[in-house]
Amino acid sequence: MSTLLKKLGEALHISHDKKLVIKLSFVPPLYITVYDYAMKRVGVLYDVIGPVKSPFGLIKPEKNILENPNQIIGKPVYVRVLDLERARGKGRRK
Repeated sequence: MSTLLKKLGEALHISHDKKLVIKLSFVPPLYITVYDYAMKRVGVLYDVIGPVKSPFGLIKPEKNILENPNQIIGKPVYVRVLDLERARGKGRRK
C-alpha cells in the first residue's frame, strides 16, 4: 500500500488577490485538492506560475485559511496520492 499523502510544497504567503502562494516540490494537475498534514482541506490548486525549474502554485484557499493564515504559512501542504492517480488516469476502471 502506498502512502496516503504526497508533499506538494510549502506555503509562503497570501497574495494581494487572496491566493495562497506555495513553493512547489512537483507540478501536479490543476484543480487538485490540497490538504495540511492533519488532512484538513486547505484549498484547490488554481494556477502554476514561475520558472519551470522552480515553480510556484496558487491555491484558492478555504475561508478558514483566509481568516487565520498563520495556521498554514511556513508549513508543508500535501495532496492525496489517490487524487493524483485519478487525475493522471491511473485510477480509472476499465
